[in-house]
Amino acid sequence: MIDARQRSLCQALSALLSYPDADPAARARAARELAEGTPASGPIARFAAAAGRLPADALREIYTSTFDLEPACAPYVGHQLLGDGPQRGPFLARLVEVYASGGYRARDELPDHLAEVLAFLAVAAPTEERDDLVQDGLLPALARMLEGFQDRENPYRELLVAVQELLRPARSAARAPAQPEVRR
Repeated sequence: MIDARQRSLCQALSALLSYPDADPAARARAARELAEGTPASGPIARFAAAAGRLPADALREIYTSTFDLEPACAPYVGHQLLGDGPQRGPFLARLVEVYASGGYRARDELPDHLAEVLAFLAVAAPTEERDDLVQDGLLPALARMLEGFQDRENPYRELLVAVQELLRPARSAARAPAQPEVRR
């Protein structure tokens, strides 16, 4: 279940995972304040610290080199899960349907862009489709992106960790993956 605070954080993270605007540091500070006391607070605070010391142009450069030029970190759920083959088209079409049923329409990016998925989660009513999108789409895509992240000092890595930490509690115990068997 995604509560009101998580919705607000999804909206804030959506803005931070969009191409940086004129004052990304201000957005990061606001997100840091909102995240206080949540599992996402540490990663958001680290991103806010980096955004506060870097000029906006430098943050834009990092954003572009991270998400636009590095295929392992492409910020598209469908790309991460399905690649860019023929299966991604039906996935995108289904996302548009899910969004429409929730009264949401993708703004500036393809519907599977992290910023769009998070913006949808910020306004979506609790439904099985919404929870499936988190469980079967967003969280596995984030895991893949983080696996491929080479630069552990990159501030955008912190935002991906923040999303993962924020939404991890949204997984129900019944749907949580089985723990691996430990052999002795």
